[in-house]
Amino acid sequence: MTRTRVIGAAAVAGLAVLTVWLFVTGVSAAGSAQIVGYQRTGDARKIVIVVGVSLADELAEREVREDARSVTVKVHTRSSGGTVPAVLVYLPVTVSLHDPLGTRDVFDSAGKQVRDLGTYELPGRPTAPP
Repeated sequence: MTRTRVIGAAAVAGLAVLTVWLFVTGVSAAGSAQIVGYQRTGDARKIVIVVGVSLADELAEREVREDARSVTVKVHTRSSGGTVPAVLVYLPVTVSLHDPLGTRDVFDSAGKQVRDLGTYELPGRPTAPP
């Protein structure tokens, strides 16, 4: 066996071991959640961002930028990887603002305006009769 073949075989074996180690340890990949919309709350300085994530994702942190006309939100995720069903799960994420939302528009990190979904209601809470 030539020296070049030994080095090549060692490199392939090393990549295989690294791949298995990353799979077994579940090293997280970072990403961002798909923002579906937002809802207002009883507190003018808090909004609920509705995000769509996969079953392998967990919410990591929120990034909020504010100015006089708008609020820009990005919700970071971590994924443990692996194989999961292709299901989109919707989750509420509460975001605190420095100033009341008022008439400002809400955008995602790509600059797309986020849809206003009305007022957030706690799940299972009875609504008032009409």
